[in-house]
Amino acid sequence: MLVMKFGGTSVCNPEGVKNVTGIVQQYAAENQLLVVVSAIDKTTFHLEVLARLARDYKEDETWKQFRKIRNFHHQMVEGLFPEEALSVREQVAIYFDQIERIIRGILLLGEFPLRTYDRIVAFGELLSTCIVSQYLHRSGMRTACPDARDIVKTDASYTKGKVIWSLTQKNVDEIVRPLFIDHDVVVTQGFISSSTEGKVTTLGREGSDYSASIFAAWLHAGSVTFWEDVAGILNGDPRIETNTIKLDALSYKRAVEMTFYGASVIHPKTIKPLRNAQIPLYVKCFNDIDAPGTIIREDSAVELNEEICSRIVKKAQALIQVSPQDFSFMDERQLNRIFSQGAKSGAEINLVQISAISLTLCVTNIRSVIGEFESLLLDDFQVKIQEGLILRTYINFGEKEHLEVANALVVQRAGNKLLAVLEAES
Repeated sequence: MLVMKFGGTSVCNPEGVKNVTGIVQQYAAENQLLVVVSAIDKTTFHLEVLARLARDYKEDETWKQFRKIRNFHHQMVEGLFPEEALSVREQVAIYFDQIERIIRGILLLGEFPLRTYDRIVAFGELLSTCIVSQYLHRSGMRTACPDARDIVKTDASYTKGKVIWSLTQKNVDEIVRPLFIDHDVVVTQGFISSSTEGKVTTLGREGSDYSASIFAAWLHAGSVTFWEDVAGILNGDPRIETNTIKLDALSYKRAVEMTFYGASVIHPKTIKPLRNAQIPLYVKCFNDIDAPGTIIREDSAVELNEEICSRIVKKAQALIQVSPQDFSFMDERQLNRIFSQGAKSGAEINLVQISAISLTLCVTNIRSVIGEFESLLLDDFQVKIQEGLILRTYINFGEKEHLEVANALVVQRAGNKLLAVLEAES
């Protein structure tokens, strides 16, 4: 049993779907496969735009955006199924009818709450798996396509559902496993899930990675492969850093550190289920399937690239400096109050620095969250906020990295890691 995840760029056009089909056929010849598919290219973003236009009562623009999304998927169908386009379009039409009803509701009420966000963006994955699974089936593979909303169960935390592992395992055993009796390939959605009340939830941005690791853990997969448009995991973002290096092997620990501090190749929650089940993760390029890519597995089994510095940039950060109004010490009682309010507001805290009478936090700059956090603190604390920042993290740093952050607002060293908060370049 192998699990594979294909991101949106891998299926962004008919040629991409055909390439994915070739990869699946090659591996399915000797293995049972569970394939997790993301929304096609930028569909999630376009669905977000659609809903916000409806919320803002921009009716003409709303329906123009709706037609744009529908026409794009119809063109995908026409390109893949020249002889059978009508029957596949009829299946796709079911989802667009549902999208239309939700959009009419948003136009009527002028509201776009998080629960509606999850309902609307889920159609990106539903549409992509409908198209991809149909193409695999018409290419001669015995394919099933269960709805991930019936399998992955979470609490009611919309946009960032917390997985209920016991229910999800039960559903994998009862719904997914039996499908392999009569099918070679099971295709399902990444990113989407549902609450115990049956409401649609999602697992957070790039949550398809997490979905794949969830399925792999409960299916006891031999490995997981993420098929991306890069050669593997690099030691830095090539859009920011020069002379990046591909890392051939990483430990689970190093991968978790990199994702926690902002590396965007893998969803931060992906590694835990794989590490606990001792399942290796491969990150490979769908345009060069024979290239080795990067493997992530247990520390003792890999030769770590210890001499290579990983350079990670987390954008959209803010510094929050908190001081007691009565000039008292920043003791355990004060810290507990501040962190409790941070958790209550949903603040994503990435760095902490404590002095005798103040606490400095580097947090992800979501203004609504920071505003709520500040309002919860103002009765007892003085609060200063500085926006327009980035967090740089270096793992295995050297003198060069020390010099790069000489003018940082905050610098913190933790073992082999160097963290620095700097003003973002304009």
